[in-house]
Amino acid sequence: MSFFNYNAIKAWVDNNNIYVKLDNGKESFLPINRFRLLANATTAQLNHIEIIDGYALHWPDLDEDLSIAGFFENDSDKISVEMKKANIN
Repeated sequence: MSFFNYNAIKAWVDNNNIYVKLDNGKESFLPINRFRLLANATTAQLNHIEIIDGYALHWPDLDEDLSIAGFFENDSDKISVEMKKANIN
């Protein structure tokens, strides 16, 4: 899928991960510790997320950006949100 074909409608964080939900209902996540600036950020900084035109996340307090495509184009590197919620590894 093309970089600009993703349309994120929701983004949030918990203590360990960044989550994204697309307009088609798909969800994915990436570990916060994969990104140095995010790993060292405060809770307030992490929670201040902007979705840029549906295809990118931006943390203005940190000047950090992530593409939505990166959450979905390498799903083999992470367990699905459904498995995580069910606590299945």
